[in-house]
Amino acid sequence: MTAYSNTFASALPHNALGRADLIVETVFLTIAFLCTSVRLWSRRLNKTQLQANDYLVLTALVIATARYALMVVLVVKCGLGLHINEVDSIGGPDTIVIFHKLIYATDLMWITLVVLIKVSILHFYSVTFPVEWFRYLVYGVMAFAIAFWVAAFFSQVFFCIPPQKLWLPNIPGHCSNMVTNKTAVASIDLGIDIVVIALPMPLLWRLNLATAKKISLTFIFGLGFIIIIFTSVRLHFISELDSPDITYEFLEIGITTSLVPLLGVLTANLPISYPVFKRVFLIPSPQSSRAADPDNFHRLREEEYRLTNIES
Repeated sequence: MTAYSNTFASALPHNALGRADLIVETVFLTIAFLCTSVRLWSRRLNKTQLQANDYLVLTALVIATARYALMVVLVVKCGLGLHINEVDSIGGPDTIVIFHKLIYATDLMWITLVVLIKVSILHFYSVTFPVEWFRYLVYGVMAFAIAFWVAAFFSQVFFCIPPQKLWLPNIPGHCSNMVTNKTAVASIDLGIDIVVIALPMPLLWRLNLATAKKISLTFIFGLGFIIIIFTSVRLHFISELDSPDITYEFLEIGITTSLVPLLGVLTANLPISYPVFKRVFLIPSPQSSRAADPDNFHRLREEEYRLTNIES
């Protein structure tokens, strides 16, 4: 085993997974902030008041920032990304206890994050597509997503009974199977993602728009399929999770875990960001291209050119 000084900071050059996680999360959290700023700017350009879906995204961004701060602490102060024997030799048993407590908190934040983003997107659907049957369908999916949050959140809270047994394994009590619990949560989350992304597609293609416009809207609304890819990869890693080496194994799924909600913020923001893109990239207004359209010609009103009797 490589020898280090008695700090995890000195082991950071060796901690490739830890460094990769911090870099990826820093980049995508910055992108999430930029996209949310563009969202708010677009609302201002349209002179539209903030809606519930905006506040949900803002709340998710605050929680994502808090979770990012805990991930930094986990890497720099608890050795996340190193093998557990290295963590124990550098920080001692107390570090493992702190590690489990912070992981416990980040898991609760993650569950809340992904559901907030789903509900924000669904609320956006409900105000964007004023079709009654579709709105009721959206409300049904929204209710299911909230029910999923309640079940997943409390299954994590009471993963061990008492909860302290998660970081103090020698006290009386019992814990659930980690792989089974995380696989169930990730699988249901994946299923809801697929429904949320596919939900508006039939309505988009029934709109009276040019095919190119429909394709671009499908791309914007369908960016969430990238989340499905990452969630599927995360599910694969979870199935191979080896809990005894938790400080190393967790970060193998940790990068994809962190990317899912940050990409969700991006997906939630893009459909609302067109006014800013239009201004920044000087995209012509759809009306400007209609000037030479023959359909724009109309009969002059008779009162504009009054008839006058001409006397001989």
